[in-house]
Amino acid sequence: MAKILVGLDIGSSSVKVVSLAKESKGYKLVSLGAVPTPQPGLISDSDTDLEAVAAAIKKLFSVTKIEEKRVVVALPESKVFTRVVDELPYLTDNELSSAIRYAAEEFIPMPLADVNLNWQVLLRFNDKDAKNSRTVVLVVASPKNAVAKYIKLLSLAGLEPRALETETIAMTRSLAGNNPFSPSTLIIQLGVNTTDLAAVSKGLIWLTRSISTGGMAFTRSLAQYFNFELSQAEEYKKIYGMNEDQLEGKVFETLKPLMDIVAQESKRVIQSFAAKYPQDPIKRVVLSGGGAKMPGLVVYLANNLGLEVQEADPWYSIEKNALLAPKLSPVAPAYSVAVGLALRED
Repeated sequence: MAKILVGLDIGSSSVKVVSLAKESKGYKLVSLGAVPTPQPGLISDSDTDLEAVAAAIKKLFSVTKIEEKRVVVALPESKVFTRVVDELPYLTDNELSSAIRYAAEEFIPMPLADVNLNWQVLLRFNDKDAKNSRTVVLVVASPKNAVAKYIKLLSLAGLEPRALETETIAMTRSLAGNNPFSPSTLIIQLGVNTTDLAAVSKGLIWLTRSISTGGMAFTRSLAQYFNFELSQAEEYKKIYGMNEDQLEGKVFETLKPLMDIVAQESKRVIQSFAAKYPQDPIKRVVLSGGGAKMPGLVVYLANNLGLEVQEADPWYSIEKNALLAPKLSPVAPAYSVAVGLALRED
């Protein structure tokens, strides 16, 4: 019998779930679904609000007919501290532990006793010339109180965490995987409150950045310009987006300053990556998250960055029912995290 794997992505605007069957020849999509996140969601520390989110998750599992209780869940980038530490000399595993704790104090704005510290060695190179010897490590620090809240939420929903990991790690797994032939890629995750950037090569994350310009900032900007309610502004964003020839270009001109912030940050990551790894420059950009479907966005960023830009397709390597496949395409970028979570191996 195939093993069922479940990824649960609890976002600030929606909760998404994906259930995959692991078979001898790969993965097959069993079920997926989404429900709106009851507000204020996990921003709140109130038990009542937590119970509302748990009830929404229970409903989602019921509707999607998912019976598996062990799940992999994403911690949002805004709640964790992620950094690639690449200034270390060649270090053994024992030496690495204390070196990482020392390096972590530089970028974690809270006592190390209050976080769970995890790391993955990306590169370890021991050269006869000590100047060239180096260790490159991806470090993730998760505040213990945030982890405890997610575990409590899962318990209220009758679920058990198989693992907790960051959104960026999950989406990298679903979009870049371990395909040695896929080019070095910049993944841009356009979320509600943040835009998260990850430079990925050979399935590994080598550089990350997160900015506080997310989908809600775009919506608020339109609401202010047109004097709309947020819901109407959201519709305008989804219908007209970055299309310059719609509505006399008014929506485009309103969104452009914010989109230029995303483009500038993307250029910085691309340039930083090229400076560190000149032999392996970024060749393409993949847009993930709910904001990836904004009309005109692919063309706008391709012109700005001078690279191939495409929408995320986390389903590309997953077997799916022929009748379901056409329905998956419109929502593909929004499921990048949930699919990546389900793909996690124990």
